[in-house]
Amino acid sequence: MELASTTWGTGPRRALLLHGIGSNKEGWWRVGPSLAGQGYTVSAPDLRGHGASPKANRYLLADYAADVADTGPWDLILGHSMGGAVAVTLLADDPVFAVRAVLEDPALFLPAPDVSLPMLLEDFDAPLTVGEQQRRNPTWHPEDTRIKTEALGQCGRDVVERTITDNGSWNLVAAAAGLGVPTLVLGAGIDPITPPELGAGLVALNPRVTFVEIPGSSHSMHRDEFDATMDAIGGWLA
Repeated sequence: MELASTTWGTGPRRALLLHGIGSNKEGWWRVGPSLAGQGYTVSAPDLRGHGASPKANRYLLADYAADVADTGPWDLILGHSMGGAVAVTLLADDPVFAVRAVLEDPALFLPAPDVSLPMLLEDFDAPLTVGEQQRRNPTWHPEDTRIKTEALGQCGRDVVERTITDNGSWNLVAAAAGLGVPTLVLGAGIDPITPPELGAGLVALNPRVTFVEIPGSSHSMHRDEFDATMDAIGGWLA
């Protein structure tokens, strides 16, 4: 599937950014230029069914991964939430797809749809307005609020629901623990999907994994704790 994408920078190294469910490539509007300033040519696609990319008949993690599988190798892959799960899927299938990985509060484990869906569909149970998103996420930059509102409207409830029901529950913890490339796992300080005990377990199982918690951050740490998040990534890359 041909995906819509955005590129920042012209550096000699290549970085791929994978957004989470219900988001889009525009959500990397600060991350992309920041990495470009560190010498990367940065690419961010709209994953299938999201943003300006086409809708699909199926939304397995393997399908999301297959859409970008022939774009490597990359010097860096950064995946947020579901994008982190897609990144792990890619690296498990092709260990040389990227030289390094950053997983931002990755969705390594998702319970059955009857447990996970109600939480994920909360955005669609409220009005899809910028004002409502700002009320729900008061620490976000206004541009992030606007972009997220637009992204939710672009993918719609059906893509979110189909992604969960097509996959059922998933568990990529063992795959993450077996990654063969240096990997930074970022944990949220508030209601993390990747809690400190899971991060510590990954570190114990794989010496290539580094776990860093971003204090005070939500699941969308590149939105509400941008400076701290980029400092953590930049320090690790250095």
